[in-house]
Amino acid sequence: MKEAEIRPQELFNRYLEVVRQDIKMFFADKSQFVDVECPACGCNCQEFAFEKLGFQYKICKECGSLYLSPRPTSKVIDHYYQEGKAVKFWSSNFYRETSDARRKKIYRPRAELVADILRSYSKTNNEVFTDVGAGFGIFLEEVSKQDVFQSVIGVEPAPNMADICRSKGFQVVEKPIEAVLTEDVQANLVTSFEVLEHVFSPCDFLKAINKIIVENGLILFTTLTISGFDLQVLWEHSKSIYPPHHINLISFEGMHRLVERSGYEVIQITTPGKIDLDIVVNAVREDPAIKVPRFVRHLIEKTDTKAQKAFQIFLQENNLSSHIRCIARKK
Repeated sequence: MKEAEIRPQELFNRYLEVVRQDIKMFFADKSQFVDVECPACGCNCQEFAFEKLGFQYKICKECGSLYLSPRPTSKVIDHYYQEGKAVKFWSSNFYRETSDARRKKIYRPRAELVADILRSYSKTNNEVFTDVGAGFGIFLEEVSKQDVFQSVIGVEPAPNMADICRSKGFQVVEKPIEAVLTEDVQANLVTSFEVLEHVFSPCDFLKAINKIIVENGLILFTTLTISGFDLQVLWEHSKSIYPPHHINLISFEGMHRLVERSGYEVIQITTPGKIDLDIVVNAVREDPAIKVPRFVRHLIEKTDTKAQKAFQIFLQENNLSSHIRCIARKK
C-alpha cells in the first residue's frame, strides 16, 4: 500500500486548508478550552511538546502519549463535527474520491480480520456486530459478505451518513456512542476505526462502547500512536498531528493502560501499519526543509526498494508503526 492510494497529496492538502479556515471560525475563543490529564493513563504530569496552529500539544512524562491540552470542550468539538466545513469536505469530497481504494486496501482486509478474530477469540454466539462511526457503510457491507453475524448494525451520529447506511439496508443507531443505550444494541463484537484520536475523552469513549458489549464480547479498534516511526520522525511537521482533529496520539505503553482502565482485558495490541516510511518520503519530497536524522534521509533516498520494504516490515513486527490496532475483551 502507498499513501497516495488512500490519501492523495493534492486532495489531502485541500482538506487541510479547509481545516485551517475552520480553526479561525470555530476555535478562536480560547475561553472554551480546558486543561486535561493524559487521556491514556490519567496522569497529570505533562510537559510542553510544541504548538501547532495555535494549539498546544503536551507529552505525558508517565506513558509518553502526546495530546492536546488545553483542548476545546466536548460541546465545542461536537458542534464542530456537526457544522465544520472540513468535516463536510472529508465526507463529500475526500472520502468519496478514495472510497474504492479504501474498500480494496482497508475495509475488505479488516472484514476478513474480524472473521479471523471470531474464530480465534470469540466465546459468544456471534449474533450481533456493530461498527461505531459507520460512515458510508462500506465496512458494514464488507462484514456482511463474511456471513459470520446474524445482524450487522452501524452506530453513526451524522444524519446524512446514517441515511446512506440505511439506504444500503443496514440498521443504524443514529446517536453518538456516549448516548447509545443497552436497549438500542447489545453486540458480540464492536469495531471502531480511526475515531479515538478525535474524541474529547478516549476513556469515556471506550467505556461507552463497553456498555453495549455482551459479557465476554470483543472490541477491535485502530487509531494513531505517537510511538510510531513517521510521527516520531516528522513530529510537529506531521500531517497526522493536526488540530483540531487529531488530539489524542496515544503511546504504545499508554494504550495498554487506557484499554485496561476502560474496562477491558487486552488480548493483543500491535502496529500493523504499512505506510510509515512512505509518509516520511512524501513529506520530505514536498518540503525538503524538514529536518530528519541522517540515517532516515539515507534510507528514504535509497533506490533499493527491497531495503525500504524490509524496514517497514521491521516497524510492523516490533510495534514501531504509527498505526496501532487493539483487540480486547470486556472484563
